[in-house]
Amino acid sequence: MNSFCEVALNLSWESDTLTYSILSFPEAKIGCRVEVNLRNEKASGVITELHNSEPNFKVLPVTKLIDLEPVITQDQLNLAHWMKEQYLCTLGEALFKMVPKGRRKKDLRKIGLGVFPEKIHPLNPSQNKICKAILDSKSQTHLIFGITGSGKTEIYLSLIFETLKNPKAGVIYLIPEVGLTFSIVKRLLEIFPEEVAVIHSYLGIKERFQSYLDILSHKKRIVVGTRSAIFAPLESLDLVIIDEEHDGSYKEFSNPRYHARQIAFKRLQKNSGKLVLGSATPSIEIYHQAKEGKIELYELKERAVAGSKLPLITLSEKKEKESLISGDLQFRIKQRLDKKEQIILFLNRRGYSPFLFSKEKNEFIPCPNCSTSLCFHKNGKALCHLCGYKSSLDLLKNLFGTDIEFLGSGTQKIEESLLSLFPQAKVERLDQDSTQNKEVISDVLLKLEDGQIDILTGTQMIAKGLDLPKVTLVGIINADLGLGMPDFRAAERVYALLSQVAGRAGRRSTAGEVFLQSRDISHPVIKLAVDQNYEQFYEYEIPFRKSLFYPPFSRLVRLVFRSTIEELASQFSIRIAELLKTSMNPSKVQILGPSPCPFAKIDKNFRFHILLKSHSILELRDLIKPQVPQFKKEPKCFVEIDFDPLDLV
Repeated sequence: MNSFCEVALNLSWESDTLTYSILSFPEAKIGCRVEVNLRNEKASGVITELHNSEPNFKVLPVTKLIDLEPVITQDQLNLAHWMKEQYLCTLGEALFKMVPKGRRKKDLRKIGLGVFPEKIHPLNPSQNKICKAILDSKSQTHLIFGITGSGKTEIYLSLIFETLKNPKAGVIYLIPEVGLTFSIVKRLLEIFPEEVAVIHSYLGIKERFQSYLDILSHKKRIVVGTRSAIFAPLESLDLVIIDEEHDGSYKEFSNPRYHARQIAFKRLQKNSGKLVLGSATPSIEIYHQAKEGKIELYELKERAVAGSKLPLITLSEKKEKESLISGDLQFRIKQRLDKKEQIILFLNRRGYSPFLFSKEKNEFIPCPNCSTSLCFHKNGKALCHLCGYKSSLDLLKNLFGTDIEFLGSGTQKIEESLLSLFPQAKVERLDQDSTQNKEVISDVLLKLEDGQIDILTGTQMIAKGLDLPKVTLVGIINADLGLGMPDFRAAERVYALLSQVAGRAGRRSTAGEVFLQSRDISHPVIKLAVDQNYEQFYEYEIPFRKSLFYPPFSRLVRLVFRSTIEELASQFSIRIAELLKTSMNPSKVQILGPSPCPFAKIDKNFRFHILLKSHSILELRDLIKPQVPQFKKEPKCFVEIDFDPLDLV
């Protein structure tokens, strides 16, 4: 019987594990979660080792065994060790990304069998050729570059069906937005009614943990979900599909800052499985790899439904004093409503008015915790979208004077305008504010599908992946929003977003139309979005990336220093920069900074950053790893390490 165990805790310690006595729980196994005392407080950890090597210090006992059977597999434990080295995190930080909260309950459900291949729509020749090529290929990574509505989903379903002919095979299907699970899961359940498990943040704790257990016990072989679903404990992972692979939501923004694509690639190596990426607007890095022949590339240039074509895009300059929804767009909306067709209006800014201006102080009203303005919401509260700070309008009037002007427009104001302009229309809104209740998303999308909604408005939540046959008009308000961001990926994000939103229109035989309002109709990215030509955009963007040594021509690591003491964050970032400069080879590594982050203050923390560039990520990792102990020597300044960052603000 083992007397001691090693426990990995969800902490940024240098030590991988801490040693505890396990004598009170002889039934404990590697991979089980336990409760332990740490500095007189309760903490949860994962057993990573059982042994009889008594340490030369006093050992505390495990106080509670949370799991009678392991919830972490050996494969996951191996993956966590790899992540520890890859992202310079701790073992516990990696493990706790994998398993959701929850406790095991007695499960008496019986799982039946049954697959209905007749529910898979027949593939057209182009789709069938791609499906067969992927199945026959010896390559691991495949990019399906297909215009919106070209039928990528049907290829995914056929690939899943063929993969699951092996009774031990497992599949993970990643989607960027929780809202997309509704339609994808519905289709999968028609074909594989007993095989689908869903994992995403909108599920309740019990529901999410039960899904995890169903996968762990081999009751479910298809996992659908957002980023964290990539860790699902499938016995054998043979296929990973990442739909809308360009989307930034596949990147984790807390430690370890992994990208789901990198985790998928690592996991699939064990079984020589296949990674299938799909997008109408691939990320520049992935498309560049495809063009260079490093991954397989397949193109779908026509829409899957006969007679369906890409929508006609009309570009309109937004005048300064023009109403929120221009007269031309109002006319088009009325035309579509008269024909009983549906409309989507997109504005990538939530709330009612994103800026509050104090005429007495002659300034925009800022968040007291962040370097950004407060946004007014219809519930009478002013919110900060960075830290969550809330204030009443009465309190702001006491501080900034009674003459406060509401400037700009968010989705709440769009919804109000639509209800006023088209009182007979049924209008719904989908954004982060309207979907606090997890049932709202599926309810709204079901109503839209059934024709119970005339106009849907919202943020990027409605921009991707939705296949809505009756939507024939898409209006995009403030299309140039985001182009001014101080981030080299700003143009790529805006182009992808506009193309994806435009792709929601005219997905069947009825001609679709996109009406795009912009204050700057001469901007090259706006013009390229109107042309709907991704290759042209790629050729426009790639010289800029190359000249400034940005991805795909380099790999990046971003170090962010944050502290409630501005001078401390600044000085510590300078000290670390000097350490790095003395250690690095200038011919192999470039260093930018330190400098204040574009959002210099978030949630009372002042922020400075350093950006490192190199051809080799190994070069950067080897440079940073010896300095990690130095990062921890200033307890009042936290250092974030972000490999391949997607966000530089």
